[in-house]
Amino acid sequence: MESEQDYDPSLLQQTTNTLYGNHYRFSIERLPDLTFFVQSVTSPSVSGGIALQNNPFSTIHHPGTALNYGQFTVTYLVDASFKTYFSLYYWMKGYGFPHNFEEVTRFRAKQQLNNLIGPRASVADIEKTRATLSILTPDTSSIVAEILIDEVFPVELSSLTFAVTDSESVVLTTTATFSCSSFEVSLT
Repeated sequence: MESEQDYDPSLLQQTTNTLYGNHYRFSIERLPDLTFFVQSVTSPSVSGGIALQNNPFSTIHHPGTALNYGQFTVTYLVDASFKTYFSLYYWMKGYGFPHNFEEVTRFRAKQQLNNLIGPRASVADIEKTRATLSILTPDTSSIVAEILIDEVFPVELSSLTFAVTDSESVVLTTTATFSCSSFEVSLT
């Protein structure tokens, strides 16, 4: 992978090909089975801060010193055994402790037993994970770039619609919204 030190945006690039939005692979370390069912991913937004300098005539804008990373969404198919939906619900319930502290304790113990994190993990390590969006070249599985998203955890799970009025069987889909602290982009 090419690091950001190797890339020089001031040089003319050799390719004028465009990238297709349907050639990707998305995975979440904590939910490996979800990868197969993913239908779409919206990458996190990133915005730069602005430092304002006032003077008598106008306000001068300067680049800020920190970046802000937005949330991202994943739309996926609900599998026949309901595990893709339940796994995200279980994760949210585990860190959200809506009923009692025992639920939180059981969730954290199960995460440690499943070797998802180290034996001396902090609470943040238990409740967060990492996601990878691999951008692929068309008609191959060669990776053009990877977006490595850090400290990922779900913040919203959309509702499901069950209806007997549909004339054909409709595959259920849902959308999960995730928060993250940052991401890195690596070019190949």
